[in-house]
Amino acid sequence: MASGLAMAANVACARVLGSAHFGELAIVLGTMNLFVTLFTSGLSMTASKYVAENRATDLARAATVVGLSWSTSIVVGILMIPMIITLSPWLSRDMLGAPRLARALSLGAVVVFFGALNGSQIGTLSGLEAFKQVAFGNLVRGIGTIVFVTIGAVLDGVVGALWGYVGVGAVTTIYYQTAAHRACAAEGIVPSYRFDRDDIRMLWRFTLPVLLTTVSFTPAAWWSNVLLAKRSGYSEAGIFNAMVHWQLFILFFSNAVSRMGLPILSNLRAEQDATKYKRYLAVNFVLTSAPAVVIGILVALFSPLIIKLYGPSFQHGASALSLMSLAAILSAMNIPVGHAIWSLEATTAAALLALLNGASLVLASSVLAGHGATGLAGAYVIMGVVQTAVNVPFMGWLLRREFTVTTAPETCAIA
Repeated sequence: MASGLAMAANVACARVLGSAHFGELAIVLGTMNLFVTLFTSGLSMTASKYVAENRATDLARAATVVGLSWSTSIVVGILMIPMIITLSPWLSRDMLGAPRLARALSLGAVVVFFGALNGSQIGTLSGLEAFKQVAFGNLVRGIGTIVFVTIGAVLDGVVGALWGYVGVGAVTTIYYQTAAHRACAAEGIVPSYRFDRDDIRMLWRFTLPVLLTTVSFTPAAWWSNVLLAKRSGYSEAGIFNAMVHWQLFILFFSNAVSRMGLPILSNLRAEQDATKYKRYLAVNFVLTSAPAVVIGILVALFSPLIIKLYGPSFQHGASALSLMSLAAILSAMNIPVGHAIWSLEATTAAALLALLNGASLVLASSVLAGHGATGLAGAYVIMGVVQTAVNVPFMGWLLRREFTVTTAPETCAIA
């Protein structure tokens, strides 16, 4: 339901703004997501992993992880606001080729602030296996998006839609913080804000490699969108990003299931039970991939009808939607691999794989972005094929190394 509400808001916003202005909104949000991912994704995964590992054996340690993640996200979120506002004129003029977007980018800094807080909160809830609360948070976000963003777009175009996203961020932050507080209390965890050198080392050992991984791929995804807007126009960028929302729709159930992956695999790894670990990994692969396959095929089959929902300026996007459906299926198949890599702390391998994904997307986009939304969707398919071809054999090697040879997890890397 949450995914359906978000999709309805996306369609309504696209019809109100038209493909060109919708493309501008998508580029602004993509730029803000770049900042959120680069500076806060490591905190979310750190909270998820280390809260899961310690909640049953070391409450004090779990409490410290919760407090460190939350306080760091606040500091980072506050620091990003003036940084983004300062960079907005340069980003809009020199990077996006659209000086008119400077105001929208400045407003997006507030969206980034709430995104940083939400990431920490979701990480804590996932580590506590409070998956129902996370799912309800998605529902809150979906309702907020269809109300605030749609109304904002009607009242003031792109800027109004961004004000709507600010409202969504505030509402979801309040919900997630309340849910995280209750989930911690239920486990007997009182967040601690006293940190020592070992806690800082945790950020260095795990959070920093996650950050390096996002640096390896996230900018590539952002740059491919910018390249599309520059070569084919913001109208094509709008069409492509409408299709990206359908990719997220296809991946909704896969992502919902995948939230259980990292904390449960981390727990099983701590038990050193190879059979249980591999069995859950296999089950997680099926549960993650199957929904994406079914939904992706249906979306591709009905793409000509779906594209009509967006209005006349989106009508030639059916091919892009079909290709993004295939890209979504490939992405879903690779989700469990990522969780296994992080649960086994094969951080070097994770960074190298992300770098490979980013490089393949950049190269494919450089060739295909001039062919509009369909071309960029094809670049995502190429990236998915490369990712799958590398990940599958690597996953087999990593499992054999971890569970048949006595090797410290930190040394796992691509041979």
